[in-house]
Amino acid sequence: MQSPHIEQLARSFVALGERSKASFCIWIAGQVRDALTPEEAQRVGISHVVATLQAWEAGSQATGDQLNELLMNANDEGLYAYLRRGPNETDTAIEAVGGSVCYIAWIAYTRAGEHLPDGIDQVNDDFITWIVQQAVECRAVTHEACLAVVHELASSK
Repeated sequence: MQSPHIEQLARSFVALGERSKASFCIWIAGQVRDALTPEEAQRVGISHVVATLQAWEAGSQATGDQLNELLMNANDEGLYAYLRRGPNETDTAIEAVGGSVCYIAWIAYTRAGEHLPDGIDQVNDDFITWIVQQAVECRAVTHEACLAVVHELASSK
């Protein structure tokens, strides 16, 4: 059973428009980056990914494929190349930021009317609760802070 915080966040999130949902995901990614040391965020590529997501939000024309390649490209480069698959804060941070990338890529693919690749085809609004849980687990955010941001985005739409 999900926590009441997650259930309340999920209900509030559904009411947001696409742009606000994207802004929330990008906010989460930024909070996760800021929870790591600058050196660690740079080493695993989170700093670059967050900058790319912020540029997308500001109007850069990144495609779903370009965003998806931030996770892992044909040369095995990207966020997921740094996963050690163990219980550690950096892996959890990578998963949270990777989830945000997946959500933004899903929006980009959907807007373009393009086929959703494996992995991205599993993304929907419910996916956000998983991103939040990862960000909470790596101590980048609290449920209350997330709910406050969602409410702020809802009031500004």
